[in-house]
Amino acid sequence: MSRLKLIDKPECPFCWRVRIALALQGRPEDSLDRSDPEVLALWQVLSPNRTVPVLIDDDLVLTDSGPMLEYLAETGPALLPGSPHQRAEARSWMVYGDNVLGRSIREVVFEKRDKSEHEWNQSRIREGVRGFMDGLPALEAALDREPFLAGTQPTLAECVLFPRFALALANDVEVPEEFPFIRQWFGRMAAHPAFVSASPERFRNFLFDLT
Repeated sequence: MSRLKLIDKPECPFCWRVRIALALQGRPEDSLDRSDPEVLALWQVLSPNRTVPVLIDDDLVLTDSGPMLEYLAETGPALLPGSPHQRAEARSWMVYGDNVLGRSIREVVFEKRDKSEHEWNQSRIREGVRGFMDGLPALEAALDREPFLAGTQPTLAECVLFPRFALALANDVEVPEEFPFIRQWFGRMAAHPAFVSASPERFRNFLFDLT
């Protein structure tokens, strides 16, 4: 198996999910920090949309995390369950994580980022939190049936959703106690070595406190 290269930005949820997938597979990779001047120059050449991550496998260059995750699942172990039914479920939760939860928590993260509290647009934050909370019942119902979203092991669904919940928690948006299955699910991943090792350093302490 070749050694992959990943042009990375630590707290970007799209980079984070790819790092989790690689860690779950135990797959060797070189993480290249986009802030390094040499890496930045390479990134500018390889990424026409100026986005991260960028995954490089010999002469293959991928610039969107969705195809990256599918490529990793097709060329390495784990990440998707065996049955077509559960594979479809995992992919559906990936979309849900981005289109429902991700878009909502993004409003909170972007509003708070690099601003002092008195500068925050509280209306934008409230709307983001409301959208995030509105997305939780469907997840709670799914996790009432299984320990993970598509079977008994973490899949691409967890790779996509875990960073969203970690970013929410880091921005003071906690999952209410009325969603015990989601809280337990997040705790299982917060204790999983692959999820911890793939997380940005400043997140690891509060993830440790959850376990």
